[in-house]
Amino acid sequence: MRLPQHLSSSPFFSFSEKDDFFKAIKTVVDDDELERIHLLIARGLIPITSKEVLATMLGVNPGIIWSMVNRPHRYYRSFSIPKGKEKREILAPKVSLKVIQKWISVQLQNNVTFLDHVFGFIPGLSHIDAASQHTEASWIYSIDLEKFFPSTPQSWVEASLGILGYDIKSASLVGDLCCYGGALAQGAPSSPVLSNISMSGVDGSLSALAAELGVRVTRYADDITFSSIYEFPEALPARLSALFKDTPWSISSKKTHLAKSPGRLKVHGLIVNDGQVKLTKGYRNKLRAYKHVIEKNKCRDKDTARLSGHLRYAAQIERHNGE
Repeated sequence: MRLPQHLSSSPFFSFSEKDDFFKAIKTVVDDDELERIHLLIARGLIPITSKEVLATMLGVNPGIIWSMVNRPHRYYRSFSIPKGKEKREILAPKVSLKVIQKWISVQLQNNVTFLDHVFGFIPGLSHIDAASQHTEASWIYSIDLEKFFPSTPQSWVEASLGILGYDIKSASLVGDLCCYGGALAQGAPSSPVLSNISMSGVDGSLSALAAELGVRVTRYADDITFSSIYEFPEALPARLSALFKDTPWSISSKKTHLAKSPGRLKVHGLIVNDGQVKLTKGYRNKLRAYKHVIEKNKCRDKDTARLSGHLRYAAQIERHNGE
């Protein structure tokens, strides 16, 4: 979902100028809240201090914000999508709430800095960039976190926002607007950036662990990968288990994998042997077939967009490798 530039770029939503914002809220805030607003603005954070202030920025009745906070079930629709052999439950916010979540997402993304090993949900970066960090490795060790968004509790989100600079009241309001059932909603546009913010402490620990062991690390959402050109540190699995012990997240035993050269080293579905990222042999074979049916006009109309998307992805890999 895209918001108009003038709305997404403004920390005051419908107000492009700070002075206009302060004029609009002067009748709904007291001196204490006004001071909180100034502090948030000084920290580069959107001033969501109360339902009344947020409603003023959005140009809606405060009762709508109250309803979103207290009756969230009215503002989401749920459905499931296939994920391998399983299904993933999606909680998609309805347009009114989605607009708010998207604005919060853009503002936080523009004003929060993450560590260099974080690649997921970062504008301008992709899983291809993450995988390329592991080329020429002699081994790959990857772990995956169970049910990443639903296992990120609202209390953890709010505490992380507090570390960022939000006071308790503001963090609570942001949490209420962006979480459902006490956790990040799988389907809310604000969940990606809030998950990164919530993982900031863990990211610091991952970076420190990698430095201590002399290995590389990347995190792409809930997928964490370590590698090195040197010998695999046998202490790594136990150290990772200890690292996540006091967090809300659990390492998936089914998706923990160690691969060593000269065997195939795979990161985010890409092969990283031989100094560059490559598509798997099986995928390359499929691409040749896709290209053939498109060039020979043998592709059904309903499949054209899907097959063309695969070919564009292959071209993206080629561009990344400078081919």
